[in-house]
Amino acid sequence: MVSTVTPHTDMDPTPRVDLFVDVADVDPSAVTITVHQISVAGDIEVRNMRGVSIAGGFAQTDYWVPFGVPVTYKVQQFDASGAELGYVLELVTQVDIEQGLAVLSDPLAPATAVAVNALGTYGGELHRPRPTKVYRAGYQTRALMGLQSLLEDVPLHCETLTLDDADRLGEVLAAGQFLVRVMPPTRLPLLLHVVVPDPVEKPIDVQFGGELIEWEMSGTEVTRPEIDVLVAVINYGRFQAYMNTLPDNTYGNAATEWSTYLDASLNPPPEV
Repeated sequence: MVSTVTPHTDMDPTPRVDLFVDVADVDPSAVTITVHQISVAGDIEVRNMRGVSIAGGFAQTDYWVPFGVPVTYKVQQFDASGAELGYVLELVTQVDIEQGLAVLSDPLAPATAVAVNALGTYGGELHRPRPTKVYRAGYQTRALMGLQSLLEDVPLHCETLTLDDADRLGEVLAAGQFLVRVMPPTRLPLLLHVVVPDPVEKPIDVQFGGELIEWEMSGTEVTRPEIDVLVAVINYGRFQAYMNTLPDNTYGNAATEWSTYLDASLNPPPEV
């Protein structure tokens, strides 16, 4: 097989990139790899792709790809002692979504995600304050300053068009910290992690049988969490639920469906 990256723009559960690394493309001495996502948003070690085994090949999904810009995936190699063996591959792709949409998702539970319509004030004011003290002594004025902060009070006003999407947005907000992604051009970071302390839900026509809801909220930028996914999109339960639909629900039958762990990663069963 050939190492590949495959972009997806749908909300199943969120726009993403499927990555496959063929073991033949990696140094024979390599035991583990770390995948780097490189774009104008920076050089980022992809969550769930750090220090992973390359035995037999590797397949995983990047649910945190920035939109509207070229993204390169490079593979960093390590031997059995943990010594670095350098980089291989430069797999380039791009994920574009509809202008005017914003995708909000829980970075540690990628299935908790929703696409919303960004309203006119979305990202319209960007504040990066810093603690400052000004002192005057005679004709001299000096300032003592701290570091400039991340963004504060970012307008994230948006709307959901269906009650299902409103419920999904509620789940994202309940997660606490979440990831915001929009298409360029924008002055917002392409991978913006925020907390929203006081979201306001404003039903517009729900009382008349409609489903339009506006959300007034402002976010404070926070540092990207470094831990891996806590709630996987595809887990053992999904495989078990699928096997339960088959007449022969045995380990042997599962082995005929998926000959290896890699095969199962590349061809997961449908949700049932």
